[in-house]
Amino acid sequence: MFMLRLGGLPVDAVQPLRFTETTRWASEVLVLEDRLETSKGEAADALGEAVGGTDDERLRRGMLELRRDIFNRRMPREPDRARRLVAELGLGGPGEWLELRTRYQELLAAGERILGGEVRQRREYLRGLARDPRLRHGLLLASPSLDRYLSAYLEAPPGPLGKRARRIERSLLEYVYRSACKTSPFSTLTTVALGRFETGTGTVVSAEGVSGPGRSHPRINVAMLARLAEVIADDAGLRADLPVEATSGWRGDSDRIRYVRRIRQAGDAEAAVTFDSLRENLFYLSRGTVLNEVLDLLERHPRLRLGELAEQLLLVDPEQRDRAEIELYLSRLLRLSLLTVPLLQVDIHSDDPLRGFRDRIARIGRPWAGDLADRLDLIAGHLGRFPGADLGERRRLVDAVRAEFVEAQHELGLDEVTTPRTLIYEDVAHPGAKVVADRDSWEDTLLPSLQGLSRILPLFDMTLPQRLNLKGFFLARYGRGGRCEDVLRFIHEFHRDFFDQYIKAAQRRRAFDDDGEYVPLENWLRLPEITALDDARRTLTERMRRAYAEVPAGARELVLDEEFVDAVARELPPSLGDFDPRSFFLQVADVGGRPLGVLNRTYSGLTLLFSRFAHCFPGAADGGLAEQVRDILSDLQPEGAVFAELTGGYDTTNLNLHPPVTSYELVCPGETSFRPLGDQLAIGDLVIEHDEDSDRVRLRAPGLDTEVIPVYLGFLAPMALPEVQRGLLLFSPTTMASLDLWHGVDKPLLGAAIGGHPRVRYRDLVLTRQTWKMHPDSLPDRASAGSDAAWFLDWQRWRRDNGLPSRVFATVDTTAVERGGGADHAANAPRKPQYVDFDSYFSLGLLDQLARQAGRRVVMQEMLPDLDQLWLQTEEGAFVTEQTIEITRANRRLGGPAPRRPR
Repeated sequence: MFMLRLGGLPVDAVQPLRFTETTRWASEVLVLEDRLETSKGEAADALGEAVGGTDDERLRRGMLELRRDIFNRRMPREPDRARRLVAELGLGGPGEWLELRTRYQELLAAGERILGGEVRQRREYLRGLARDPRLRHGLLLASPSLDRYLSAYLEAPPGPLGKRARRIERSLLEYVYRSACKTSPFSTLTTVALGRFETGTGTVVSAEGVSGPGRSHPRINVAMLARLAEVIADDAGLRADLPVEATSGWRGDSDRIRYVRRIRQAGDAEAAVTFDSLRENLFYLSRGTVLNEVLDLLERHPRLRLGELAEQLLLVDPEQRDRAEIELYLSRLLRLSLLTVPLLQVDIHSDDPLRGFRDRIARIGRPWAGDLADRLDLIAGHLGRFPGADLGERRRLVDAVRAEFVEAQHELGLDEVTTPRTLIYEDVAHPGAKVVADRDSWEDTLLPSLQGLSRILPLFDMTLPQRLNLKGFFLARYGRGGRCEDVLRFIHEFHRDFFDQYIKAAQRRRAFDDDGEYVPLENWLRLPEITALDDARRTLTERMRRAYAEVPAGARELVLDEEFVDAVARELPPSLGDFDPRSFFLQVADVGGRPLGVLNRTYSGLTLLFSRFAHCFPGAADGGLAEQVRDILSDLQPEGAVFAELTGGYDTTNLNLHPPVTSYELVCPGETSFRPLGDQLAIGDLVIEHDEDSDRVRLRAPGLDTEVIPVYLGFLAPMALPEVQRGLLLFSPTTMASLDLWHGVDKPLLGAAIGGHPRVRYRDLVLTRQTWKMHPDSLPDRASAGSDAAWFLDWQRWRRDNGLPSRVFATVDTTAVERGGGADHAANAPRKPQYVDFDSYFSLGLLDQLARQAGRRVVMQEMLPDLDQLWLQTEEGAFVTEQTIEITRANRRLGGPAPRRPR
C-alpha cells in the first residue's frame, strides 16, 4: 500500500491569480526592447555615414546627438525635432527606429494602468477564494491570528491597501499557494487517502472519491495536558493527593541510588507546533534513612498518595520529624524525578489521549480532580462537535476549548495562565476513496529505480557513522563476543566518553574544503567501515564531476546509469547488514502511461509514514490501518528478533501520537508504559552482546531469548531525543538519509549573478530537480524600479535572461555561509520551499519578501511534475499529489532462535 497526500485546493484555483494581461504587456515590451537593440546598429551606422557626408554643422550636431540616443536606446529629448531631422535627410532606418521607440514609450506608459486593473481583479478573486471552507478551516488552526484579522481584509473598500491589509494579503497568499501547490498534511490544507497496488489497472495512479471535504479527525494539543500536569504537580496542596511511585529503572547499592533524571523545558507557546525540550542524565542520590523508607513504602504500597506517604514517614518518628520538612523533602524528590506521577502522563498510544488523561485524573478521587475531569469532559465534547461544524461554529468551539483550559488553570490555583497558540490539531482523510496504482507498471519502473537508489543511500545517512562508532566503542570496551549486562551504564558512558564530543566534532566538520577536496569523516576509532564510507563518497563525487563535465551546454538533465550506482555501491562497507527499511516521498508524473517519479525526500521505514495516520483509517472488518501495519511489521520482523517500540521520551507533542503496532514496547528509565506488562521490555532487563558470526552488536532480551530491534515511530529527529533513546536507536535500522549529489560538484557563484545545475535522473526517478542559485542582491530591486509595473517588467526580463521556467519553488538560507567546493550550503536549514509564479504580481511580492530574509543565497527549483503532468484530474481541476511508499530489503534471518512469543 501507499499513502496519498493531495492539496486541499486544486492547483487550478491559483491560475486566476496570474496576471495574464500584465504578462502579455511585459512580453510585448521585451520584444520591442529586442527589436530596438538589434536595429540600433544599422540605424546608428546610417547616421554615421550621413555625418561624414555633410558640412552643415547644425545637421552634424543633430545627427551625432540622435546617433548617441539610438545607441543608448534612449528617446531623444525633442522627438519631433529628431523626426524632422531624419525626414530632411531621408534616412529610413533611423526613422523606423524612432517610430519603434515611440511605440515602446507608449507601451511602457500603459503598464501601470494594465497592472492596476489586474491587481483589482485578482484581489477580488483572492477575496472570493479566501471564503472557501477548505482554506478557512485550515487557516483557523494553522494561523488563528490571520483568521481573526482576515475579515478586515475581505471587507475592505476598493482602493489601495494599507500596511496591515498588505501584510494580511501576503499571509493569505502564502496559505493559498501552500494549499494548492504543496502537500504538507495539516487540517484541510492537505488531505490524505490510502492507496493500493493492484495488478492490471492500466493506469499509473488513479483516485476516486477524493473530492469533497473529507473526514475530519481533530485531536487536542497534548502539550496542554502536560501544562495541566505541571500546574498540579507544582501546587503543594494538590500534589499531596497524587499517587506516586519511584521512577522506573532505578538501581541502588548500599550507599546510593542511581536513576535517570529528566528535566523538561516547555516550548514556545506561540509556535504553531509546540515542542518541549527534554534532557536526561544519569543521577545519583546518597542513601539515607528517609530515602530508604520512601522506597520501601512505595514498594509495599504502590501508588501511595504523596500526602499519605508523608503521613507514613511522620509516623516512624513523630517526635523528631517535622511535617513541613518531610513535605519539602518529598517535593524535591518529585522535582528531581525520583518520584513520578504516572496518572499525569499522556498515553501516546491511546485512540483518545484527552479522554484517557481525563479518566486518570478522575481516578484521583478528590473534588478538585472531579472538577477538572468535568472540564476535560466539556473540552472533549467541544472536540467531538468540531468535525461537523461550519467555520463560525468551529471558531466558537476553539474559543470554548481555550476558555476551558484557562479556567481549569485558574481553578487549580494558577494566576498567570498560558495556552499554546494551536490547541487543536486536525487530520483530514478520505477513508472511502479508491486510490490504486498499477503494480506491474511500478514494479517495472519505479521499484527498480528505488531499489537502485537504496544501494547508495547509506552514504548519505547521518546515523550510519554513529551506529558504526557505537559498535567500535563496544568492541573496544568488551571485545569480540563481549557482553554488557548494564545497558543504561553503557549508553551513559558511550555518551560521556565518546559520543557527545564526536557529535560536536561532526557538526563542525566541513564536507569539502576551500579547494573542493573531500574532508574525511571523523574516525577516532580507526574503523575500516568509516574509511570505506569516505572512499565511496570520493567515488561518487568524482563520478558526478565527470558526468557533469560531459553534459552539453544548456542541457536540462544529467542521467546516471547502472554503472554509476554499481561503482559507488561497491565502495560501501560490506557489513552494513541485510535489513534496510526505507520510505520515500514521491511525486509521480504520468508520462505517456509510464510513471516518472520525482523524489522529494527519503525517510526511515518500518511503517512510520503509515502509523502516523492510522487514527484516520479505523476500518471495521479488516481492523483498520493499525492492524494492517501490525501485520506488515510482523511479516518484516526477522527470525530470531522482535521489534520493540521506543516512545521517544516525549509525551507532550502530537508528533509522537500513534497506535501500538509492535509486539513490545521498550520502557526506558523514567518512562511510564500503559501497555500490558507482558508487552513491556524494561531496559534494565536487556543486555548488549557482540555476535561474532554476523559481526553485529545487538540488544538481547534474555527472558525472551531473542534479539530486540528498537523501532521509533514518532516524527522527531533522532538528535532531538533524550540521551537514552538516542543511544538505543543506534541498535536499530532507523535512518536519516538526505540525498546530496551536488555538494563538492557544482561551481561556486564567485560573483556571478546566477549559477545552478541540471536535473539528475536515474532510470525512472528524478533524484534532484533543475536548480538555480543566486545571491539575493542579484534579484530585481523593488525600491529602484520606480513603479510596480517597471518592477514586474524587471522580473520578466530577469527570468527570460536566466532561462527559468514560469513556475518554480524557492527557498532561502537565512544565515548562509559558503562551504568548501563552492556548494554554498547553508549553515542552518533553509525555509520550506515557497511556490513562485513569475506571471503573478502577487506571487512575486511573496518572493521579494522571502529574498529579503536571505543571507547569501536564494535557491530556485523547477516545478516538477509541472501542471500538464499532474495525474489527478477532477471536475474542479488538477490536484498536486505526493505518494509516500516504503520498501524494505530484508534477510529473513539475522541469527539466533525464533522469539518465544512471535506475533
